[in-house]
Amino acid sequence: MAENLQKRPSKGILKNSSSFDKPEPQPSAAKKAKETKWDEMNIIATLHPPGKDYGHMKIAEPKTPYNHADMDNVDWLDANELAEKIRIGADKPPKAMVEDSDDSSDEELTEEERQRRREFEQKRKKHYNEFHALQLAKKLLEEDEDDEGENVAHSSKEN
Repeated sequence: MAENLQKRPSKGILKNSSSFDKPEPQPSAAKKAKETKWDEMNIIATLHPPGKDYGHMKIAEPKTPYNHADMDNVDWLDANELAEKIRIGADKPPKAMVEDSDDSSDEELTEEERQRRREFEQKRKKHYNEFHALQLAKKLLEEDEDDEGENVAHSSKEN
């Protein structure tokens, strides 16, 4: 198998390239001439002229008004009062769990607005019950199809 690696094909399918045949020559004057040379001083002078602002602007904002001396005196916080509020709040459910009664807002509405609100609530109830209505309708359709299939079977036996 090693001898196959040494053989060269008679004609390749790729374009002829001399890079495989000859060893790479040492860097010469022609190669050095093709190299890119950067004139860094010209770049600095062109792209970074003196006095140019790049958007790094310092904003002179006043410090946040915070008085550290007020935090040293924490007498306004009474531990007994806080404990009492916690005890009272422990008996009540969280505000998110409490349902608002709409009766108080019902008094402020006109008769026309009350009628619209009732219609809306009825439509909403119908909408949320629509899934169950569809399930019931599918069930009834399946039962009707089963009954029709039985009726066809009975009529064919009679003939």
